[in-house]
Amino acid sequence: MADSTRHMVQLEKAMEQYEKLIFSICYRMLGDYFDSQDMTQETFLTYYKVLDRFDGQNEKAFLTKIATNKCLDFLKSKRRKEMPTEDDILESNVGTVSSLEESFLEKEINEELSNACRTLKPPYDEVAYEFYCCDKTAKEISKNRGVKLKTIQTQILRAKKMLQKKLEKRHE
Repeated sequence: MADSTRHMVQLEKAMEQYEKLIFSICYRMLGDYFDSQDMTQETFLTYYKVLDRFDGQNEKAFLTKIATNKCLDFLKSKRRKEMPTEDDILESNVGTVSSLEESFLEKEINEELSNACRTLKPPYDEVAYEFYCCDKTAKEISKNRGVKLKTIQTQILRAKKMLQKKLEKRHE
């Protein structure tokens, strides 16, 4: 199978599996539905472009990082357009401010997800925390806990639905 065909199949699988997650990350960071759709597309476009350099390990974390960076770049460019160009002092501090803002946003998102995971009832709390916050795979969690892989996958799926409801309620 040619690289481009293989990459296209890999992209389609990634989109099927992670499109909702990536969109929710973008929407959480940007707060605008249409910008979030654009950044979701940008994320998968970038993913496709770098597939030959991607080692195949932890695809979810890789895509999440691309989405976060795309949104942060988008927010930076949006701020630059709104910033007066005559003010040299502000322009000279853009790098410092945005890197602080980036780390604050990333930390805030991670804390919110971590807190939401911990509010779930057992065993979903620990499984969700390990999966979403510690970037462990279902296989790793299964092995560490001595529980069947299918059981962990079901718990992750149920935890995801519970988290979606919790996070949607917080942002209404």
